[in-house]
Amino acid sequence: MKALVGQAQAELRLLLRDKTVLLFSLFFPVITVAFFGYLNQGGQVGEVSYASFLVAGGIGMVVSSAAFQHLGAALARQRDVGILKRLGGTPLRVWTLVGAKLLVAAIVTLAQTVIMVGLNVGLFKAELGGDFFWSLIVLTLGVAAFSSMGIALAGVCRNADVASAAGMAVALPMQFLCGTLFPMEGMPRALRSLAQALPLTYFVNALRGAMLTGGGPVEQTRDWLILVGCLVVASLLAVKTFRWE
Repeated sequence: MKALVGQAQAELRLLLRDKTVLLFSLFFPVITVAFFGYLNQGGQVGEVSYASFLVAGGIGMVVSSAAFQHLGAALARQRDVGILKRLGGTPLRVWTLVGAKLLVAAIVTLAQTVIMVGLNVGLFKAELGGDFFWSLIVLTLGVAAFSSMGIALAGVCRNADVASAAGMAVALPMQFLCGTLFPMEGMPRALRSLAQALPLTYFVNALRGAMLTGGGPVEQTRDWLILVGCLVVASLLAVKTFRWE
């Protein structure tokens, strides 16, 4: 545990030093959500306000952005410059390094979530009448699942440039198609079919249900099962594809 905490502190310091990463992974999703929230003030999505609908979608954008556009690319970059190789020569175990990166991703996502919720509630009067416990559980599952996907992506990409391009190619369609900014019911059929094949759709659905109505795994069984399945598969792939050099 001491090694995990120490490595997590080191990873967090590295993240805070990279202003570009902070800008794009922390503030870009927040700015995007603020922009759409401002454009659709007073709008409704079914029985809830657009601002309330937008909260879970904004968090989904944050989670996918942190996993694919930051974590995956940063891991590949550390491998390219030899940092991982040097770490591999120490007593540090793979699970400790991966666990530290997941922990830092959780800390960053929690900070972004607080900002996202505060922004929508404070500026656009979003109302969240759901269940805090289930919301926290879904958020934890989502961070773990998508962070594992980001680590697996870094493992299969030959260098940081490829990982960065692949991360953007994977994250951007999900951030705009998976019911994040607009309800999927209003999309063309082809886009709805594509969105249903993307894991972010099920994370956003499960999180939105928990935050707005208190729906847990009993009420949204399909979304929860798919999210847990994504976590299991992504974790196995992350371990299998991880390499020190």
